[in-house]
Amino acid sequence: MLSRPQTTIRSHVELTPLSETTWRVCDERFDAGDRRRIVGYLQDLDGEFEMLWMRPHPGAVYRHPTMESAVAAITLRLDRTSFVD
Repeated sequence: MLSRPQTTIRSHVELTPLSETTWRVCDERFDAGDRRRIVGYLQDLDGEFEMLWMRPHPGAVYRHPTMESAVAAITLRLDRTSFVD
């Protein structure tokens, strides 16, 4: 188990490290245990950051040149999308 703490970036995007290059991405507006909380996984692929979305369409993948641009895009999508299933 990794000892690094989870990190909240922006107002409601939470990144929890799963390895040195992979993070679970959560929307912290939802309670733990709520299936809407986990929105995907972010991975560092040799300096590019790939976001694998689990919601609303599992398997959608987007690449970003930096972690900051990935988080900005994640935040924007979460702000614009209602994940009420």
